[in-house]
This record gives sequence, structure tokens and C-alpha cells, in this order.
Amino acid sequence: MHGCCVADIEDSALTAVLQSFDESLFQAAKVQPLGDGHIHDTYLVTPSLGAGRFVLQKINEFVFKDAGLVMRQTEHLLESWSQQNDYVVPKLLRQPDGSNTVRANDELWRIWHYIEGGKTIDPLQTLQQIESVGCAFGRLQQAAESIDAPFEDTIEGFLNLGYYLNEFSEVRSTAPSELAALVDESSGLAEKLVERHCHIHGDCKVNNVLFDEAGANVIAVIDFDTAMFGHWAWDFGDLVRSVSFSAGGYDGDRFAACFAGFTTAQKRSNPEDAAVAPAYVSLMLGVRFLTDHLQGNVYFKTTEHGQNLARAQEQFALFRQFDQARAQMIGIAERILGT
Repeated sequence: MHGCCVADIEDSALTAVLQSFDESLFQAAKVQPLGDGHIHDTYLVTPSLGAGRFVLQKINEFVFKDAGLVMRQTEHLLESWSQQNDYVVPKLLRQPDGSNTVRANDELWRIWHYIEGGKTIDPLQTLQQIESVGCAFGRLQQAAESIDAPFEDTIEGFLNLGYYLNEFSEVRSTAPSELAALVDESSGLAEKLVERHCHIHGDCKVNNVLFDEAGANVIAVIDFDTAMFGHWAWDFGDLVRSVSFSAGGYDGDRFAACFAGFTTAQKRSNPEDAAVAPAYVSLMLGVRFLTDHLQGNVYFKTTEHGQNLARAQEQFALFRQFDQARAQMIGIAERILGT
């Protein structure tokens, strides 16, 4: 599909989807796959008229059972985020009737305006980049405080370790014994970070921000589908996990940069929660990958047999590092906060 014209794509919903938004704009536009996300199908669309580029996404309705809820909450979060001037706010393309999605061949699609001049960097190269990412996600949490009613979960049990441990228990008997033992020994973490007190992004991976062309500072946060009402440290823990995973493992300086950036705006931060959160999130994600592997890869996309098992093992390895470094992380966070 790389570089082909929409008109040349046979047996596809792409032509109908694009032209339902704007028939003249997307006449003979070029479409090519974009990114390597585990959930949605995403494409870069380049109109022949030179009217800027767009991002076309097919929403995964197996993962997101209520896509309408996803879009409504996304709109609310974008509205609150637009009250600041330091970051570019992503914009959805609308149909003539104002709707922001279209259904074609029983599939639901949306289109974003492509943010020109922005780029992802993975892995991050400098502590300044890491701190900039932490600041952006912390600022987003701060902006979301203006949202009145708590968001609903767009994915049942999302970021709830206890929920995923219950799912795992149904297939535990088929899991590799050493991994089953690790999960059993660590299940007490499910009692941590259970309070819900603020709106969060819900997916703080390093490739969910865009940097400026120089690669120095974050200019935009993207991907709001899992925005929810939860614990502040779920976002922070996922950020540390993502930074560490991309860099090949835990490092105290990288943790410090994450915390320093995040706490420039997020005032709920505290050393104990910040130190337990990376282990909590990495264990949870490892359990999810392992469970999906044992269930036949029904959730996360895979390209080869055993890929979700390998992903699980990578997250469990990170979990062990975070668990061993918890005391050091507390000390780092206390130093940054001056406590």
C-alpha cells in the first residue's frame, strides 16, 4: 500500500472513508501505512492538491467497545488542553455535518490533521528530551483538572493490575512455570496505586509525543484514546517504563529526568508512589502480554508466533530492575522535591 493512489486500492473502504469527509480534497490522494502501533490501523494521507497531510485511523472496536465514548472524551480532553499555548493541540477533521468519524464496511474511521514539523524520537537521546516528555505529560494532567465529570474507562479494567491478574488466572495453568511463579510472587502490587483522583493520558509512551525538528523539546502530545480518571502515577510509571525500555534498562539519571519534568506541573507527585509506579506498570503490561499470548493473540497485533510471549518477558525483566531499584528511586524523588 506504500505510495499508492486511493483510487487504485480495490476492495478497500479507504476511498469511501476519505471522500465522505471531503470528496474533492482527497481525490487521488496518496495513502501509506504510518507507525507500528499495536492497536489501530494508521495511514498517512497526502492529498494531491497540496492542502497539508492527514492521519487516517481505523479504530479498533474489538479493543475499544464504545468508540463513541472514546471520541466524546477525546473531544473533552482536547478542549481542556487547548487552554494552553505551549503545545500544539491535535485537530480532528470533520465531515460537513460536524461528525468526526465515519463508518464504512462496518469499520469506524477518523482523520487527524497531520502535525507538520513534529517527529517522534525513540529511543530518547538526552536527559533534556526525557525531562521535556515528562513535563508535557505532567502539563496534560494539570490541564485536565478543568474537566468536571470523571471520564469513564474506554477499556474495561485498563491500567488496573488486579483486573489483569484475574484475567491471567483463567489461563495460568498453561503459562511457563517460571513466569507464573513471578506473577504470583508479585501480585501484592495490585494493592498499590488503587486510588483514582485525576484525569490522566493513559498511554505515556515516548512515541506518543512529537518533538520539534531540532529534537530538543516536545511540541505536541498525541493519542488520547485511553484518557481516563485514574491514579496520577499510572501515567508516570508508564513514562519511566517506556523511557527505560527504549534505552535498554533502568537508569537513575533517566528516572530523575522523568520525575523532574513531570513534577514541574503535576503537584500530586510523591516519592513513594513514583518509585512503585514503574514496577506496577511493567508487571501489569507483562501480565497483559502473557495473557494475550496464552489466549491466542486476540488483543495485541503480532507478526510472528511467540511475539507476545517475548514482549511479556521483556516487561518482566524491566519489572525486576524497577523492583530492585525502588529505594534508590525514592531517594532521587525526595532529593528533587527537597524532602
